Amino acid sequence: MVEVHRQSSRFIQVATAGAVAYSVLLPLLNLHRVATHPSFPGHTEEAAVVTACYLPLQVWIVRSKARGDRTPGQAWGLVVVAALIFGAMPFIGVGWLGALCPLAGLVLIVIRAPWSFLTYAALAAVPAPAAIYAFDQPEWAVYFTLAVLVYGTSLSVPIFLIGAVRQLENARRSLADEAVVRERLRIDGQLRQSVGPALEGLVAKGQRRELATLVEDSRRTLAEVRRMVTRYQEVTLRAELETAATLLSAAGIETNLILPEGLDGEVPDALRAELRCGLSQLLENQNARHCVIKVIDRDGTLTAEVTSG
Repeated sequence: MVEVHRQSSRFIQVATAGAVAYSVLLPLLNLHRVATHPSFPGHTEEAAVVTACYLPLQVWIVRSKARGDRTPGQAWGLVVVAALIFGAMPFIGVGWLGALCPLAGLVLIVIRAPWSFLTYAALAAVPAPAAIYAFDQPEWAVYFTLAVLVYGTSLSVPIFLIGAVRQLENARRSLADEAVVRERLRIDGQLRQSVGPALEGLVAKGQRRELATLVEDSRRTLAEVRRMVTRYQEVTLRAELETAATLLSAAGIETNLILPEGLDGEVPDALRAELRCGLSQLLENQNARHCVIKVIDRDGTLTAEVTSG
């Protein structure tokens, strides 16, 4: 379980760094196109200034969304980025239509559906009429339309995947915590059923000042508590298998238990070693999605088989 959590955390860190780097790369590629392509002469300085103004804000939005944050500042940041990009478009020219690509990705990750999809479609519809009628360069209409669709989607999809992994990680933690709580409640219930009546009797007898009986019953109850604590330290085989199945399910591995009838005794040391070895190998297998834990009784000797698929 710990190894799965570490792998998930590493994936989130690497994916977040990759998404941030990609969000920086898109504006820089567009700036390079404006600076070097012969169809877009004379506007490199303006494009560089506007890019330097909106890029830090864009990086902050991508990074905060990848971390799972949702704040009003993200929406206002999107408004500022959009204002800078559209405000500079008449001055820089048709090459600046490439700045709509990262803007489309920000729209998908910041605005809630279905408004995000409508705004995304509206942005994808801007390059064609702008290139044809505003800048009189129709040869760029199809290119920038496809660029907005492709690069905008490629920026948003990793953010959505990172969010899904975070939700899965939170679900695993909740399941593990729930398994611990259920085990504590089970122990509490058993203590109430076994020790509770004895303690109530002690209180009643103590109120009647039956000192000799009180001492004797106190010793008996203490012995019972010690036996129960010993049983909890030496967990039954069924309880240990059920706990292992719950933790494996929390790790995303569907688990089936096949147990012989009347399996209520303590766990033999050899069998416990086999189970722990099998479970360790299973958790190290990144491709494991389901497993079967089978306990076989061979003439009173218990053996365990752990198979995965």
